Amino acid sequence: MSQSSFKDQFTGQSNDQITTTIVTSSSHDELSPIESAIMDCCNTLHEAHDRRDQLTIREVNAQLEKLLDRYDQTDGEHHPNPAWARANQRALALSAMGKIDQAIRLELTALKYADTPRRQEISYGNLADRCLRLGEADRAVEFFLDAINANPESVPVLITGAHSLFEAGYIEQADTIFKTFLDNPKLLTPSSELGAYLDCDVRTRNLCEYLPSLAALYNRWISMNAHSFKSSKGDQQ
Repeated sequence: MSQSSFKDQFTGQSNDQITTTIVTSSSHDELSPIESAIMDCCNTLHEAHDRRDQLTIREVNAQLEKLLDRYDQTDGEHHPNPAWARANQRALALSAMGKIDQAIRLELTALKYADTPRRQEISYGNLADRCLRLGEADRAVEFFLDAINANPESVPVLITGAHSLFEAGYIEQADTIFKTFLDNPKLLTPSSELGAYLDCDVRTRNLCEYLPSLAALYNRWISMNAHSFKSSKGDQQ
């Protein structure tokens, strides 16, 4: 589910490493109530780490631990593959807590039980994102290629892949990924995963300076939102 850096010119070296990310789902229908609550907590926790809000971090950490305990006690809320689900959800929480190395180790355990392309996509995509946040761009690219093999159309995987390729020095290839989004307008809707990244992911926004297709994508997104706002104001009059 998921499931973050920006560069100093094109040297491949991070200037200020962004170690947080955002957590998304292709559809809330695929999440159980506890999984949905865990996702919301993880996003809140990532935001709190960005703000260095220690009070919120402590409160949400405690809330996450309780959710994970309930999830374990119900065998992944009666998940059809609890061995994968329990490890995946705990790794998601560890990642949001900033324990990225532990999250990677646990996701590798989950991957052993990933018995469908969707579960493989999620685990490989998470691994790519976490390696990227540790500054291991080449390793992130390897996991991205595995994830995209499981699902070539996954928006979160493609965005993580673009960041991984950019950090590894493959600038044109990274830009090409965002060009594919420009060429596919149906992906750019208010409730889409792509829209969530454009709205919420600082790491993605910071690449606009270097990737012209991403800059054009943001311009289109801003224009769409401005048009929607004007239309809604007109409806209220």
